[in-house]
Amino acid sequence: MKRKLHIVVVLDLTHQSGRDHLTGLYKYADAMPDWEMHLVPSTSAEHLQIAKDFLSRHVDGAIVKGESDSEIMRLIRRARMPLVVIDKLKDQPDSDFADVFICNDNKRIGRAAAAYFDSFGRFSTYGYVPVPGYDWSQQRGLAFISRVQARHGNAVASVATEPLDDWLLSLSKPAAVFAAFDEQASRVLERCRDLKLKVPGDICVLGVDDDALICDHTRPKLSSIRPDHQRQGYTAAKELHKILSTHVRGKGKTVICPHIGVTERESAAAIPPAVHLVSKAKSYISAHALEGITVANVVEHLGVSQRLANLRFSQATGHSIQHELIDRRLEAAKRLLRETEYPMHRIARHCGFKSEIVLAHLFSRHFGMSMRDFRNSPTTP
Repeated sequence: MKRKLHIVVVLDLTHQSGRDHLTGLYKYADAMPDWEMHLVPSTSAEHLQIAKDFLSRHVDGAIVKGESDSEIMRLIRRARMPLVVIDKLKDQPDSDFADVFICNDNKRIGRAAAAYFDSFGRFSTYGYVPVPGYDWSQQRGLAFISRVQARHGNAVASVATEPLDDWLLSLSKPAAVFAAFDEQASRVLERCRDLKLKVPGDICVLGVDDDALICDHTRPKLSSIRPDHQRQGYTAAKELHKILSTHVRGKGKTVICPHIGVTERESAAAIPPAVHLVSKAKSYISAHALEGITVANVVEHLGVSQRLANLRFSQATGHSIQHELIDRRLEAAKRLLRETEYPMHRIARHCGFKSEIVLAHLFSRHFGMSMRDFRNSPTTP
């Protein structure tokens, strides 16, 4: 009968990520009848003693979260057993600490955050709220800031400083804030609430981990990038199995797992993406421009602030909502001058202008000739 392989697993199960790691591990281990997994919840009050009890027996390998208790890490290193680490910390030497490191694609997560915010159009400023001392946080932040600066310039991006309240208030609004993980994003939402900053009106907030226990209970609910933590757990088990089967130790290699996508909730998704917003504005203007509507009417129809509506519209078209209204009315006036014998005052009223004088002034300024000259010129387009 084949001997069972005893695997120690040290994970933090207080977060969704840890529970997803464990789910992935179990999915792989369920197909391994010779595996016996020994779980050590790293937040248990007796986790160190539990780990010592397991490690005092014969253990074939270990799968450990990178942030686990340093004493447990020393015990595992001393045992010289095959080791796979989920998430690498900055001060962990690759060559002699573990056989394999299983990591999120943190650079891609940072770039994905910037791309997600870009789907809304351009913000006045962009910020990143890190978790100091963690390599994965630094990687996410550098990738996010680099992507923002490449697209929008160096001056619009910054990393959060303490006190957080002062930094949030210093951001030009509307601002896009990306936090290293959901707990940090939750803190940002709490500070915004206390500072009377509207989310997402003044600040859009995006986290990482898609921890439903956090994201579904913040105010407003938190949009979050969803890493593939189950895949990390599954891959960790697969890599350890490879070592145990071949008896070939790893050399600190890193396996990168991609993220799944963004789960949209209220902290960012409440503002329609810029393309949809501009399309909605143009459709409304096309249908009602000749009725004398104002910019305020367009903004009311869109359901966002006037500042945000003008910002998104100008970013997408290069001109303001007011400019779009005038252009539609002037084009209608040109058509009526060509196709009818209506007097000027009737054309002005039909096209939504307050008076013939206003229309005459705008027409001359835009087309370089009077309405009468336009009507009498057969070659004018």
